Amino acid sequence: MQNATRFLLDTSHAGVGPGDVPALFKLRQRLPRPVEPDLIAAVRREIAPILANVEPGQRIAVTGSSRGIANLAVVVRECVSALRGAGADPFVVPAMGSHGGATPEGQVRVLEDTNGITEESVGCRIESSMEVVRIGTTGTGFPVFQDRLCHDADGVLAVNRVKPHTGFTERVESGICKMLVIGMGKQAGASKIHQQALRLGMGRLVLEATRIVVESARPRLVGAVALVENAFKETALVRGIPVGRHEALIEAESALLEQAYTLLPRLPFDDLDGLIVDEIGKNVSGSGMDTNVIGKKDGLTKPRIGAIYVRGLTEGTHGNAVGLGNADIMPRSLLGQVDLNSTYMNAFTAKRLSICKVPMLVENELQALQVLLNFRAEEDPASLRLAWIRNTSMLDELWASEALLDEARADSSIEVLSAPARIVFDNALVMTAP
Repeated sequence: MQNATRFLLDTSHAGVGPGDVPALFKLRQRLPRPVEPDLIAAVRREIAPILANVEPGQRIAVTGSSRGIANLAVVVRECVSALRGAGADPFVVPAMGSHGGATPEGQVRVLEDTNGITEESVGCRIESSMEVVRIGTTGTGFPVFQDRLCHDADGVLAVNRVKPHTGFTERVESGICKMLVIGMGKQAGASKIHQQALRLGMGRLVLEATRIVVESARPRLVGAVALVENAFKETALVRGIPVGRHEALIEAESALLEQAYTLLPRLPFDDLDGLIVDEIGKNVSGSGMDTNVIGKKDGLTKPRIGAIYVRGLTEGTHGNAVGLGNADIMPRSLLGQVDLNSTYMNAFTAKRLSICKVPMLVENELQALQVLLNFRAEEDPASLRLAWIRNTSMLDELWASEALLDEARADSSIEVLSAPARIVFDNALVMTAP
């Protein structure tokens, strides 16, 4: 039976009402914005040396990601075209661990809805399976699995974005190596490595398992195409990466990771009482909200955020609400958008129960702000240090409370776009930015 009780917090309890909510101003961050001037030419340039590893008639699997990667369908299409031009028979496989509810059909749907990858858009067939083959065991006893479709193909071209991981720090983090081990390991492989990581550390396991994948007779890796994005979700770099030697692969990806760190969007304030996030989702970050941005990655000491209010899920996350566990407040109505199987399968595979926990449920958005105003030492509502963003991958423009205005004006990397104005509430107490 659905729980019918409600949170009865009102102005009499909180001591603040709609008129006490701090005014907000809009700002723009001046962030670095390198971009590949001709994306198609860049892909063709970088895949050209890889084609020497391909022979006519070979079936080549091209990996597709569940992450929302800028221009991924275009990149995959050009890779497919180049492989076909070399006489190969390319096809796309989802390389996304347990995502899509850990079903073949779900993973095909994620390819389309998250990255626009369909058989029509990339010009080849898509084959999807959750069946795996065990190809080896690390020195610590971790079994390394591979997607059977990739294992049985004549070659594999790995295509993925390189970026900082949300859960660990290592020479390589989220990128080609992680895709080889976890994405191509499907649910079985992803689950095993996350279980081993509870005692050994994910970064170490990815490095060890990548060596086994690279040095194994199958899958036969023909090359990799790595992408780096800027803070505006644009393709900043396209680079072909050698996969013939493990150390060469690690060195190449590590160099790209360093560049990705310099382009990672950040919040412009290191000390916040509250953060409002319009949407979280797997197409935003593997953790729903990027823990590098909200300061919840192990080892980070900033930013300090007193409490996070999440308002909704992205359409592209398909109900996967992983990341709610990093929030503190959410609307009760959001529960209806959560796909429990997708969310729980992801948390089960990642071996992290905390990422799928449900935050405090509020009945309206005035309650959310009343909670943010009360869970801090300061009593004056005007002192609330609040930021409001769409999601953690879109941080060029955002709203901030008036208490942050002087800091923003003193920062040469910030442009103040509007004067402070009050948040607007409708009859249902849903809030709108000024």
